[in-house]
Amino acid sequence: MKNEKSKLSRRDFIRSAGAGAATLAASGLLGGIAHAEESAVAASGEAIYTPGTYTASATGMGTVTVTITFDETSITDVVVDVSNETETIGQLYGETLQEALLAAQSADIDGVSGATVTSDAVKEAAANCIAQAMGVAVESTDEADTTDSSDPYTGTDEEGNTVYYSMRRSWVGEAPTFSESEIAGEYSADVIIIGANYSGANCFRMACEQGATCIVLDSQSQDSFEAYGGQLGHFNSQWQEDVLGVPKDYFDPVDFIESYQLQSAGRAQPDLISKWAKRNGEIVDWMTELYDDITEITGEDTIEPDSDYSYKKGFFMTYPAVINLGSGSMSSSGEFCTKTVQAGLDASPDSQAFYNMTAKVLIKDGDTVCGVIAQSLEDDQYYRFMAKKGVVLATGDFSANSDMYRSLCTEVQECNPYTELTGSGRDGYGHRMGIWAGGVMEIGPRAAMGGATSALPMGFFGAASGLWINKYGKRYCNEAFGVPFVAGCQSARQPIDSSIIQVWDEGHWREFAQNQALGHFNASDISDAKMDEYAASLEEVKAAGAEGLNNVYCADTLEELASYLGFEGEYAENFVNAVETYDAYAEAGKDEDYAKPADMMFRINEGPFYAEKLDRNANIVLVTLAGLFVDGNQQVLNQKFEPIPGLFATGNASGGRFPLQYTAPMNGISIGFATVFGALLGEYLGQSAPEVSTGDSATSATGTVD
Repeated sequence: MKNEKSKLSRRDFIRSAGAGAATLAASGLLGGIAHAEESAVAASGEAIYTPGTYTASATGMGTVTVTITFDETSITDVVVDVSNETETIGQLYGETLQEALLAAQSADIDGVSGATVTSDAVKEAAANCIAQAMGVAVESTDEADTTDSSDPYTGTDEEGNTVYYSMRRSWVGEAPTFSESEIAGEYSADVIIIGANYSGANCFRMACEQGATCIVLDSQSQDSFEAYGGQLGHFNSQWQEDVLGVPKDYFDPVDFIESYQLQSAGRAQPDLISKWAKRNGEIVDWMTELYDDITEITGEDTIEPDSDYSYKKGFFMTYPAVINLGSGSMSSSGEFCTKTVQAGLDASPDSQAFYNMTAKVLIKDGDTVCGVIAQSLEDDQYYRFMAKKGVVLATGDFSANSDMYRSLCTEVQECNPYTELTGSGRDGYGHRMGIWAGGVMEIGPRAAMGGATSALPMGFFGAASGLWINKYGKRYCNEAFGVPFVAGCQSARQPIDSSIIQVWDEGHWREFAQNQALGHFNASDISDAKMDEYAASLEEVKAAGAEGLNNVYCADTLEELASYLGFEGEYAENFVNAVETYDAYAEAGKDEDYAKPADMMFRINEGPFYAEKLDRNANIVLVTLAGLFVDGNQQVLNQKFEPIPGLFATGNASGGRFPLQYTAPMNGISIGFATVFGALLGEYLGQSAPEVSTGDSATSATGTVD
């Protein structure tokens, strides 16, 4: 006998997936005590399932898919696909869950400790397969409740108040839980720092030197430690004076604060920006104490020594001091990080560094964060680390987690509607740990290094703020606003298939090239020698004629240049008009259309004329730059925008630094922020931060430990 087909709403199905039988009329197989009649059916060997293979999916950290094969009375095969789950958590347990389902002949199995979200998704998908085989339809909608509970837009805070979200939330998942029996050991310190990269290493060293006992954890091996990038932007350091010849006190910190907040529309965390502006040179001097000779540290920007280069471009400042951390006596930027950690250990013998250690969940005592549970990649054991003053999340970005990326960086996704966003950074687990502990993400829009602004004419002269032309032959913005990242927002808003064209002439290109801002993506070498290299390349472009060379074209007239670029008819007329109008504005010293500053406009009236044709690309992304909402001490804020005792975030795990876009008044400002903010946080934790816990699990509640 076969069960009569019935229907079950998706909402009720999800709620009952773990409870099993009674709701699905399959209690003997999905868990619980079978109804007498169904038990008799099973015992008699009569058909329970429609034989075949059934597949269902559910949302864990990503999409989990379960495929189950049935004969009339049993489950004969199970396949669990957890390839979209977190590599170091959910992906490890697919086979374990698969074997459990087959052995139990049911979806009512025990979850895997530490992988609760994945376990629940597997059980939900398995229950769906069983329901299909039994003829129980699971509706996709419910008139009484159309909310998708796997991706909620509302939630509750710790006091039970309803919270309304502006974004998808499925990426948050649930914090893993651990029983006391799983904890193999416990360590205690004043400060626990999760992450030993740029921000974490400098936080650790500074806190140790200030007298705090610290523990730093990192999932990487010390011997093969890697750090992304390596350019550190700053100003007013001894290196700036000794190597570049620019006096150590040359730049006014107030100019940086004003310029940076203008680029950020006043959204950057004011105290963070003020502290960085006033102290970054001093902190860089402290960091470069680790090098044998600071004059051997190489730089990134090259300016003609006796030039009259102005470091103010329109309304915005730009800066020349950018050091390569993996130079001089450091073989790599990764070595810089491990030697920074070692300097902390040398200053504080009671402090410890645990490499090959992956943080899993923060520990709370009431509202206070007082520790972290981490797993050793060497012995697979879990360890508890307790902190007296605080736990620091220095865990990097979330660009490698596409679900987080597209959910949080909505502007980047909307500028790239045909692209699944992904970067080359971290997986965002630190952000999620902070949210599980009560923190919230900084207020949007949320930035990435690229994405919504990198649709720039990046080519021959970098992302120079010259004359930008779109596919219609028209100029479309003030190319110098934000030098050039904020202006790039308008490039990303051009048609998806638009070319972005940069135009210059023979008579003014040197002046144009040597007076661009030194920010990221722009040309970093504007010396006379580099200009001579450009001149030789432009001669090759001339010789190439209509074919151009590497998408750069040269023609004697603007009309001819338009034809080389593929413009015809109205669009060709638009192009010629745009160049002539721009030249007239440059001559007059006033941009009547978009208010581009006169000092950033260079004439285009002496042929031959040049243009570079590049594709619009708004998805050149290295890392995300959005982080947890923090105050001026880098203390994480909760849903009510109040500090969470004992919880801090720095580096790319911290918000408040790039609230609009990657506003880059210098090359390497991201690492400049990370290193300096890490050190400043270490100083605060070592000198001023109060103790918020005993640092001992025996006398502190451990909220996430059963």
